[in-house]
Amino acid sequence: MRLRGSLFWLLVFFALLVYVLLRERGEVVEGKVVLNLNPDNIVKVEMQRQQEPKLVVLERKGKSWWLTKPVRAPADKTTVETMLNRFKNLKAEVELEAKKPEYGLTNPTVTLTVHDNRGRTYRIQFGYKTPDNLGAYAVVEGWRKPVVITSLLLDDANKPPDEFRDKRLLVFDREKVTKLAFIYPDKRIVCERKDKDEWRLVEPMRTDADNSTVNSLLDRLSTLQARQFVVERPKQAQLVSYQLDKPSLQVQVWLKGQEKPLSITVGKRHETDTTRYYARTTRFPAVVLVDNFDLKDLRKTVADLRSKRVVVFKKDEVERLVIRYDGTEIEVRKRKEGGETRWQMLKPIKVPADAWRVDDILWALDGAQAEGFIDTPQNLANFGLDKPQLELQLWEKGGKRPKTVWLSVKGNQGYLRTSEGDTVYKVRATLLNDLKKSPNDLRDLQVVKFKRDDAEEIVLRWDKKRVRLVKRAERNWEMVEPKRKNANWATVDSILFELESLRAEKWVAEKPQPEHGLDKPQLTAEVRLKGGRTITIRFGKLTEQDSIFVTSTYSGNQVYRKAKFVLDNLKRYGDELLRE
Repeated sequence: MRLRGSLFWLLVFFALLVYVLLRERGEVVEGKVVLNLNPDNIVKVEMQRQQEPKLVVLERKGKSWWLTKPVRAPADKTTVETMLNRFKNLKAEVELEAKKPEYGLTNPTVTLTVHDNRGRTYRIQFGYKTPDNLGAYAVVEGWRKPVVITSLLLDDANKPPDEFRDKRLLVFDREKVTKLAFIYPDKRIVCERKDKDEWRLVEPMRTDADNSTVNSLLDRLSTLQARQFVVERPKQAQLVSYQLDKPSLQVQVWLKGQEKPLSITVGKRHETDTTRYYARTTRFPAVVLVDNFDLKDLRKTVADLRSKRVVVFKKDEVERLVIRYDGTEIEVRKRKEGGETRWQMLKPIKVPADAWRVDDILWALDGAQAEGFIDTPQNLANFGLDKPQLELQLWEKGGKRPKTVWLSVKGNQGYLRTSEGDTVYKVRATLLNDLKKSPNDLRDLQVVKFKRDDAEEIVLRWDKKRVRLVKRAERNWEMVEPKRKNANWATVDSILFELESLRAEKWVAEKPQPEHGLDKPQLTAEVRLKGGRTITIRFGKLTEQDSIFVTSTYSGNQVYRKAKFVLDNLKRYGDELLRE
């Protein structure tokens, strides 16, 4: 019974609520359009308010919007356009029969006057918000009755003027920036654009700049915003009190074709809000507050801005590489072989070099980053560079002289010097191991390589079994041994996939030895290619590392170590062909 009683009074409450709201808001007219303006045609919006400041004015100047009263300042494009779009298809949610005192229309809280580019004006007078705060009572000029429209327009008109302002301290096209300077009380750091995305440090030293850092700084500067406007037109005494006459930092941005730079000047920390600093910009005269969090990214040192790359070169342009350490000298060069470019080891032995392993060395050197700088080393012995543990030379295409790197490790710190200057770079100690490779480490690990589409015949022999396959057409293979039948193309393709670019994990020996088991292989694969060339691959004994010895006529019957799963896959594919 109590539950039924509670439900009854709940229904009564909702019924009364609906009645009150309908009586307050009047007849719903299902969204009649009371004003429809094209935002692109609006040139001025005046907001006469009861609250201070009494008058706020926005005006279009060319393609930009400006706040012209109570102060003159650039306006925020997004904020203004959001407001202007509310005048498009502005609908009355409710049409009222007459003005009532509770609507607040006798003494409007806000009068909005909109001017278009034809000289016409449109006026809306606002009273109070409706009880649910979603609507506002209003009189739209030219409309016969008071209405309820969205309260968002009333909220816009009552915003503090600063919310309409464009708070960006600098506005520029980063592609047009030619120079960037950071001026501190005791030093000056200057970067100049060298190329589209390349920068050079020119003060206090001349060296390559860290392109990523400079470009990130430009992004940060273009989005840096004022958090509060303090004084619109400060006097000299105020600038002194904010320490903007003797700033802790000034950032200058030079643009192509302009004589004077854009700048941001940073003064002292705020007296009570210690997370903010006083600042000023050439964009407008006001003194503002900016967050220390934003400024942290701007306070850069020479070490922050200089390039961390220890050697600058184009990896794909390197044609010759020489490595010397512990009495060993290794030389590799690029050479053309048919349509391919391959690496050849010339010293200490003449054998093909592995392109992946050579690339590993070049990647390691190209990616080497300085962890610190010693620009004027007094004694190279302090860094082990009087007798370096490794010397590396590289020649780029068209270059007459090599770029040389000397590297040593003392304790857990690596030290590196180049032929490009006297600076000693601190680098990670593990870089030495990345560059110090033995001749065997650099041997070519490509056991087999051919184009899958060039294969015309395949023979597999394993466990006293034999399969011979002949290609009849594209995706059409026939088994001719041990019996003649169509072969499953997907299975044949899987065999070719395993063989066409077979790479080993490690080089083992120049020629097969009895312990490799290649005289009695577990599996032999023969692939005849277009033109009649045949490649033979043999898989021998299992090693202790769960891999197998493998050799091929492609690699001159050198012996390699390869993971066992390739042998297992080839046997399985052969068995599948026999069962089908």
